[in-house]
Amino acid sequence: MRIAYYNHTSSVSGAEINLLVTAAHYKRAEVTIMAPEGDLLERAREAGLLVVALPSYNARLSRNPLRLAAGILGMIRAGKQLSDAVMAGGAEVIHANSLRAGMMASLFYWRHRIPVVWHLHDNPPKGLVGKLIRMYAAKAAQAFIAISEPVMKGFGSSSGTVHLIHNGAVLSPFSELEKKRYRIDLRRQLDTPAGGRVMVIIGQIAPWKRQEDAIRALHSLIQQGEENYLWIVGEPKFREENLHYLKELQRLADELNVTRHIRFTGFRNDVDQLCCAADLLLLCSENEPFGRVIIEAMAQGTPVIATSGGGVGEIIEHGKSGLLYETGNIPQLVDHIRSLQSNDRLRKQISVNCVERVGGYFSIEQAAAKTEHVYAQLVRESAERNNRLEQTKGVAK
Repeated sequence: MRIAYYNHTSSVSGAEINLLVTAAHYKRAEVTIMAPEGDLLERAREAGLLVVALPSYNARLSRNPLRLAAGILGMIRAGKQLSDAVMAGGAEVIHANSLRAGMMASLFYWRHRIPVVWHLHDNPPKGLVGKLIRMYAAKAAQAFIAISEPVMKGFGSSSGTVHLIHNGAVLSPFSELEKKRYRIDLRRQLDTPAGGRVMVIIGQIAPWKRQEDAIRALHSLIQQGEENYLWIVGEPKFREENLHYLKELQRLADELNVTRHIRFTGFRNDVDQLCCAADLLLLCSENEPFGRVIIEAMAQGTPVIATSGGGVGEIIEHGKSGLLYETGNIPQLVDHIRSLQSNDRLRKQISVNCVERVGGYFSIEQAAAKTEHVYAQLVRESAERNNRLEQTKGVAK
């Protein structure tokens, strides 16, 4: 099966990491990554994947009529260029890795006649724009892949088949010796005491990720006389408001007098190693669609404390494979942190359970196999449609 994997941006975030990891584990599909030149294609080349560079398209959907019109024109141009590329490459399925990628890929279906599967990593925008996207998708897409049940429900009903396929993690936990080395090396690199209690929060710097809650929890712990450190890993991407939010986080750390206990690391590629070097992972997001970093940490046996909204509850069984708390409830978050730091038995049991949980339900092999099954179904249905069309033409003659 020849698959054109289309990403409308060259920036790398959770959806793009999932793209690269999953594509590298296919057994039947021959994948070509199509995207603007940049970080994503560089990583794809390093992974030995085929790539096709397409012109950049960076316009964002907007409620402003003029910006929306300009964005639509940009989508039409990008859709035409993608159509040319997939037809030239002989693709049998187009895997669109975002809502905008799906819209552009489906826009010229009448021309390329290649089935398009939309990969739903997030809920659509609210209001009129979101309603229009859902209406268009219901008519345009041949299938959908949703990363969690809340994402599936948030998108609403559609005419295409919706497949629930959770993100998958690579199950290659480091040895205890390797973990010890990462713990020593990364703590030294990040100027953190070797024996200090370290929490890490990993993800895009954005208001909805609520890194501020982790800072406030850190402050509360320090106020109670418990020495702790917080690594904030990630960078602001995609929106101007995210840049402002980073400055707000730094200002908050100064106001609470905890700056010396915090390390803003920026974007890093060594997520697995960072999880091993820290004592626990925090996820404070509001309505997290899935939380790929959760399964990456759990695969290494790192305990996770996360908000209970969105798709997180599909991953973590509270009290067994991690701990959940109500979004924005700082006292509850602090209590969970203290319970893991003070209860060795609980921490070790959760560490064992979370590795088993990921291995049983969230392996990359499972995700890749389920996705290839979707491809095979689309290829088969496309062939059947083409056969019926040829038969109809024959009868007409």
